[in-house]
Amino acid sequence: MIHILFSLANFFRRQAQRLLNTSTLGVKALIIKDNKEVMLVEHTYMAGWHLPGGGVGLRETPKEAIVREVKEETGLVVNQEPALFAVYAHQIMGAADYPLLYVITDFSTPLNVKLCKEIRQARWFDINNLPPETSESTLQRIKEVIHSLPIADTW
Repeated sequence: MIHILFSLANFFRRQAQRLLNTSTLGVKALIIKDNKEVMLVEHTYMAGWHLPGGGVGLRETPKEAIVREVKEETGLVVNQEPALFAVYAHQIMGAADYPLLYVITDFSTPLNVKLCKEIRQARWFDINNLPPETSESTLQRIKEVIHSLPIADTW
C-alpha cells in the first residue's frame, strides 16, 4: 500500500513541475567499499536496484542532502565530505531534473540501522557481479566511476 502512495505522490509532484515549468535538484551516491563492492537500494515503489539518493530540500545544500539520503536509505554514516563526481540532465515524466552524483568511500555503519519506508532493502554487491535487475543508469554511473568511461551528459 505504501508503495502506491509513494508512486502517486511522485506522479502528481512531477506533473505539477511539468505544468509550472520548474526543475528539481537531486543527489545520488555511489558508495564504494574496499574498491570491491557498491551499495545499491531497492525501492518499495520502483523495480530494480538503484543508487541511493533523493531530492535536495529547500534549505539544504546538496552535500547535506546526500549525507541525509545515504543515512535514510542505507543506514550508513558518511565520515568524510562526499566528492562531487558529475552533474547530469534528466527528464522524469516531462519534468526537468538535475541529479548530482557523489562518490563516497569513507563511511561507518551504526549498530542499529533503520531504513526509511521507501526502501525495501539496501545491500552490498560485488562491482563485477551486479544483479540483473540493476537499472541501466546505475550500471552506467558505476562504469563511469569505476572503469573511467566518458561521463554522459544525461542520467
